[in-house]
Amino acid sequence: MSQTVRFLDDTLIDQIAAGEVIERPANLVKELVENAIDAGATAITVAVEDGGRGQVRVTDDGVGMSREDAALCIERHATSKIASFDDLVHVSTLGFRGEALPSIGSVSKMTIRTRPREDLEGTRVVVEGGEVLEVSSVGCPPGTTVEVDDLFYNVPARRKFLRARQTETSRIFEVCQRVALSHPELRLVVSSDGRTARQYLPARDLAERAYQIFGDVPLQEIHAERDGVTLDAVLAPIELARAGARHLFLLVNGRPIVDRGLARAIAFAYGDRLSPGHYPRGVVSLCLSPEDVDVNAHPQKTEVRFKRAAHLVDLVTRMIAARLPAAPRGDAYWEARIGAPGPLRDSAAGPLADLPSEAAAGIAEPSSRYETRSANGLRLVAQVRECLLICEAEEQLLIFDRERADALIRYDALCDAAEHGELTRQNLLFPDRLELAPSAQTELEQHKALLSSLGFDWSKLGEGSYVLRAVPALAADARATALFEDVLSSLERRGTDRRDAALRALAKRAATPNGEPLDHDAAQRIVAHIWPRRDAHRSCIVARVPLSSGHTETADG
Repeated sequence: MSQTVRFLDDTLIDQIAAGEVIERPANLVKELVENAIDAGATAITVAVEDGGRGQVRVTDDGVGMSREDAALCIERHATSKIASFDDLVHVSTLGFRGEALPSIGSVSKMTIRTRPREDLEGTRVVVEGGEVLEVSSVGCPPGTTVEVDDLFYNVPARRKFLRARQTETSRIFEVCQRVALSHPELRLVVSSDGRTARQYLPARDLAERAYQIFGDVPLQEIHAERDGVTLDAVLAPIELARAGARHLFLLVNGRPIVDRGLARAIAFAYGDRLSPGHYPRGVVSLCLSPEDVDVNAHPQKTEVRFKRAAHLVDLVTRMIAARLPAAPRGDAYWEARIGAPGPLRDSAAGPLADLPSEAAAGIAEPSSRYETRSANGLRLVAQVRECLLICEAEEQLLIFDRERADALIRYDALCDAAEHGELTRQNLLFPDRLELAPSAQTELEQHKALLSSLGFDWSKLGEGSYVLRAVPALAADARATALFEDVLSSLERRGTDRRDAALRALAKRAATPNGEPLDHDAAQRIVAHIWPRRDAHRSCIVARVPLSSGHTETADG
């Protein structure tokens, strides 16, 4: 019987490892920049060609490597960061020098030039497809330069999955922006195809760096310390909140991460003032003991595990909520809202989390003003806390989410106008200037025709800077820049009808937010429109109360 189990050769092992760590050029940039930071660099230059497929070059002024270290750093399991399992548990660096280099070298043509400051000459290492071709002396400045050419040249199946040049370049810019936020003291210059695209000058602190990145947006600074956790946050006003957490940057011990639980905890701190599914713009940085964070939970180290995750998210909510303007103060409020210490309830529950008691309060004192009955037999009884509509119909009380219902009405109007070619634009009295993230710029370039057909009119002022002159007339009562950015964000979602996604984003942003006053006539118009839409209005119902039994049935059954 022939042997079917065998050892893989080292090159294949490295290529498999590269698939986990280096999915695209942006991951490559992240690994090399983090190595540079761990080497004590104060200035880093990132240069890419053809979205990183042609070349990625990262130059730093860090400590550099000796000839022996340079030869070792391209070997598997060689690192300068850890020597024992205890070091792994307490690791505070961003990565392990040499950890990713063998993987990168196995799927590219890589050249390393490095020199310690005290040495008179440096070392040049050339690797191609995992094979070391050269280790020689070379004249070079102190620090390290890593050039990676023809990424995935020997793995064509992986190379064909890379996106367009502009998309890959945009993702590289996003990685560099996160690095700039996590290390304000760093000078970081990013160029694409020979042209300087981003330049982050050294900043005094996180707040100064945030102003560099977010532009002229007014920002609130928050600093808090509690139970061994230090929180520094720089957050934009609530009216600039966005659907999805893409514009909320999270840092843990100087490491950019993605964590849905932390993002929800931050949004939850805003209480009912933030619409479900929306998150503030800004950056939140946490510092805690390295022993309380497992940074090796993800191959690309973009996700971490916390030893006391439930306690941490509870703590973050309380620290931010206590310092927000006009926020309910004190732990008593949050004990009532969150409950006993433990995992937070999903913030998507939003203002409806305590629905039965609120509904009862509204029903107990119906307003005589709300007596108008719609042509289909639905009677508006009351508004509750400017977010719920209590209506009577067919021997039951229906409780609608007002904002969802309003968004549905606006969506219907937008779809009807689009179908008949009647989507008109409204010029802004004072054009709005806005700064767009690299990903949003990509969507803008790719979907110019669609955005123009919706009623937007804009022009480019400079790199990442635009002026908005007109918006769709049917959504003109919404904040113009927020409207434009929401639509661009909706276009990033793959596998969807982008026109429909854009219309839904317009409707959602234009709807009157829960918590804002809405007069009786406007509320009645919502009720009159929503009731005939039996196929759609169910998505707006959060509870039903049969008048015969008094039993409350929530929307999820």
